[in-house]
Amino acid sequence: MKLFTVEETNFMSYFDTSSRQALIRDMSNTPLNDFDDEMSEMLYRLIKRLENMTDEEFSQVSIMPDEYMD
Repeated sequence: MKLFTVEETNFMSYFDTSSRQALIRDMSNTPLNDFDDEMSEMLYRLIKRLENMTDEEFSQVSIMPDEYMD
């Protein structure tokens, strides 16, 4: 089961993905005016989803730009 779409993993790859908490913190500290409405909504949804998952679940997620994915 895929937890995130390719677009979502691409988006998250621009942030600190060293841990779930680091990713949430980095994404939460990003000014929303840096993004259009669609990207702001994705950021909000991703933060909520990350907050609701465990560190174990996060450790199973591969976050990298799609150019590096099979």
